Amino acid sequence: MKRLAITIVVSIVALFGCSSEDTQSSFVISGFIDHLRDQGVDGTLDITVPDNEDIEYIANYVISKYTSTRIISFFKCTNTERAELNLREAMKNPKMSGQARNGPIFMAATFYPPDDEAVNKIKELFVNYEFN
Repeated sequence: MKRLAITIVVSIVALFGCSSEDTQSSFVISGFIDHLRDQGVDGTLDITVPDNEDIEYIANYVISKYTSTRIISFFKCTNTERAELNLREAMKNPKMSGQARNGPIFMAATFYPPDDEAVNKIKELFVNYEFN
């Protein structure tokens, strides 16, 4: 549980770093990010590799058109069982909402102030998206 909390904090801090667009295009989540952009959800993508053997990478998508905090975090796990376990841990975090799993990837949103309608729309897009 501590590892997940540390991973989440590190991933949010990592939003201020730089990453290569070429590197990001090879990640499974990049297709879903394109799908979000097609739906009008514009933002900035940052991908990090955490020090957590359950998680291959974390993709943070910061929605840019709002001055409030709107971050969607996607965690690509090694398998669906690890994703389910880490999802249950993420659901204990009161700052996150809209947690959902789609195969080995789970997402959690950090929206402040809370916006359940927007989070639910993104969650629905995520759950219904076919990852390759």
